[in-house]
Amino acid sequence: MSAPFWIDVFDTIVTDVRNDATKPGVGVMPVDAPYYEYGHPLDVINKLKQKDTHSSLKFKKYPLIALFQDFTENMGYNQTMRSSAEGLNIVICTNTRAELNAEERYNLNFRTILYPLYDLLIKHLVLSHEFLNTDPGLIPHQKIDRLYWGRSGLYGNEGNIFNDYIDAIEIQNLQLDLALRKNCI
Repeated sequence: MSAPFWIDVFDTIVTDVRNDATKPGVGVMPVDAPYYEYGHPLDVINKLKQKDTHSSLKFKKYPLIALFQDFTENMGYNQTMRSSAEGLNIVICTNTRAELNAEERYNLNFRTILYPLYDLLIKHLVLSHEFLNTDPGLIPHQKIDRLYWGRSGLYGNEGNIFNDYIDAIEIQNLQLDLALRKNCI
């Protein structure tokens, strides 16, 4: 078996998050969400735009967990670690409406969708046996709540990062050590 790729490890983790997300008391989730994408931000945006052209897929975009590339893997540190990444950037996002104010966004999107997904993502990073440095309080990263995530202008956001109106939690500089599997070639 070949060594795990970061994108595949995150696919498995998002699947675990999805399985937990639909349990009672977690939040407000569609049955098959969150969805997962990876790649350069423009590539992710283009994939979402392509879904808009399909009658069934246009409703299967959000909530979304996206692993943004490019990121640097530090290799060859020791015999138990395949690679270490210090700059992983992940976005957890959901669609929203432009006219909502901050209080409405927190009540409708952050408290019921985004925070539960963030908590589940951290939980499943810890539960995964793919990483060496996972403890709930010891996964270094920066978290940013992005209300109506758009390009910053002088007086707030003007235009969207994505093609849709979204609220998001951006995780920047996530630091993880990917374990070396004994059966990898």
